[in-house]
Amino acid sequence: MTHTDDKTLDELDRFLMSDIMSENTMTIEMLDGYLTAIAIGPTTIQPTEWLADVWGPTEDDAPDFESYEQAEHVFGLMMRHYNAILQTFEADPASIAPLFSVNEVDDGDDPREYIDAEAWANGFFQGMGLCWDDWQPLLDHPDAEQWLRPLRLLGSDDLDDEERELVSQPAERETLSEQVPPAVARIYEFWLPHRGSTQERLLAQTIQRDAPKVGRNDPCPCGSGKKFKKCHGTDDAQD
Repeated sequence: MTHTDDKTLDELDRFLMSDIMSENTMTIEMLDGYLTAIAIGPTTIQPTEWLADVWGPTEDDAPDFESYEQAEHVFGLMMRHYNAILQTFEADPASIAPLFSVNEVDDGDDPREYIDAEAWANGFFQGMGLCWDDWQPLLDHPDAEQWLRPLRLLGSDDLDDEERELVSQPAERETLSEQVPPAVARIYEFWLPHRGSTQERLLAQTIQRDAPKVGRNDPCPCGSGKKFKKCHGTDDAQD
């Protein structure tokens, strides 16, 4: 099986939490869910289509990279994680290890940690939203409600009072979080006949050029679609 190494995840987490990032930027848990939906969903989505949303909903949320090298390095970390997610599903869907938050609850003299997949589920739904219409065959499946239930209860803001009660306690949220990996594995299996090969997806998501990887006339790795020199490669952005 293939999982992203801790060094890559730690470095990516530190960058996403750094001072140059917008408060709207995805956390590492949200990013993991987001990339998982992109990796296992119905269609291949190019980085230029999904990267900008990592930083936040507006162009102003994109980070001011210190250099070409930093921009490409951060993008490389994301791609390494994306590829590891895809390869893990291909090798053994039951072995996936989503990155869930851990919340410590101080219950008198017995503090306890509970896992919580809220951020992960939120990221997964954002990934689905990139091509929502393409997900319709899954949504029409008779088992879709069951597969998506833990994700929806944890990651959706559109819950009725009865559903909110189901996620009101840390222990209940942990139980739902434990249901997420097998549910996502079923979603992956559903899309297998519809998707291109894993190798095609890996190639579609991999930059093949040798260093220097980003030139001033190349697309900015922030995902804006602009040339680097017109975006985060400007003198103002470098200051």
